[in-house]
Amino acid sequence: MDKQKLKNLILRIEAVIGLIAVVLGVFLTVMVWGEGYFIGALMMVVTGVISIFLGLKELVYPSDSLTQWLPLFFMITRRTFFFLNLILCAMVVGTITKLL
Repeated sequence: MDKQKLKNLILRIEAVIGLIAVVLGVFLTVMVWGEGYFIGALMMVVTGVISIFLGLKELVYPSDSLTQWLPLFFMITRRTFFFLNLILCAMVVGTITKLL
């Protein structure tokens, strides 16, 4: 597998994890809306949407030069939100399964 195909695969995985974070965030927001914890649950929705946006932006308009600061910033932000979404999704699934 060459480098560009691997990069595209990682970008698609980041977008899918972002979509899962949005779905779980909406589900969790609906569950805790009356208890006042919805602000933390909406964080999953926001980070998921940003992750989807940055992943699709890089798939549609790839940036080649990492010597400029903006593509490097986007790459760091994408990876940060990817791991944040993974951890938040794991926490939600772990909490929901314990409550059931």
